Amino acid sequence: MQEESDESLEQWRLEKSKEIKLYAKNISKYTDQGIYYFDVSKEHLHHKSYEERLAFAACLNGCEFKVAKPFKRKFASREHTDRYYHIGKCDGQVLALRRAPGIWLVCFFLSLFGFLGGFGLFIVGLITGPAWWMLASIALFFIGPWLTYKLWEQLDWLDKIEFNRHTGLVRTSHTLLRRPFYVPIEDVEMCEGPIIQAARGGGEMGTGGLVLTKYPAKFWWRPTIATFGGMEKDHWTAILKFMDSDELIHRHVHTEIEEHYKRDKNAMGIGPFPESMKKYFDPEDKQINRWKVW
Repeated sequence: MQEESDESLEQWRLEKSKEIKLYAKNISKYTDQGIYYFDVSKEHLHHKSYEERLAFAACLNGCEFKVAKPFKRKFASREHTDRYYHIGKCDGQVLALRRAPGIWLVCFFLSLFGFLGGFGLFIVGLITGPAWWMLASIALFFIGPWLTYKLWEQLDWLDKIEFNRHTGLVRTSHTLLRRPFYVPIEDVEMCEGPIIQAARGGGEMGTGGLVLTKYPAKFWWRPTIATFGGMEKDHWTAILKFMDSDELIHRHVHTEIEEHYKRDKNAMGIGPFPESMKKYFDPEDKQINRWKVW
């Protein structure tokens, strides 16, 4: 068993080594072609002030903004920590961050009810018949989870918060009682919560959440933005860095952008890869062929 594990690990190392060598070889090719250090236009980025973007968000929401009451706890610093974590699903234009369980939780309960229903049908069919009840229970056991997974794939975008680097706006996710709305990134803050320490010397997880300092006037109270799995300061400042159109997209994010390009999917999963970002790619290698990515 240990030998099989060692062989698998060695195979994985060889494959990663090949990928790294191919990646470096492609960069040398782009350099020789004279395109790697050639700067492309940044016209696709927004050039609007905060006030202009606030007015644009109000137009999209259909109402003006109002200032929220002071939050009880202190906000985390917006100064970047120079630590880059995986910031989430990102296509270079949009970063998608999943909020606290919504559609995912609904699909989980549907799958659970399907399992319990299948188990109940199996017992009834086994004891009293008819036999087709047992066949129906088997279908619920195996087809039910697959159907709920496919349903989650189709509706998962409803749970995602959209951070749009090209507009400087944040679009909140759908909820049961509220439609999404837009707010400038400057009006979203992070409030740090307690650190949850895993048992037996495991890792730790931050429980910070996002708070709005302004929100649409049509709401009676400040809407909350709860993120799935909580948030740490390093994660939050990396998102702010991504949203700052005066800063390059960090190289740690390039791999995620390339994955979306290969699948021809945007970060929200509901459309093709953004056209404005395709100019940074080599169509043949499906790799970013520029030193600077805006």
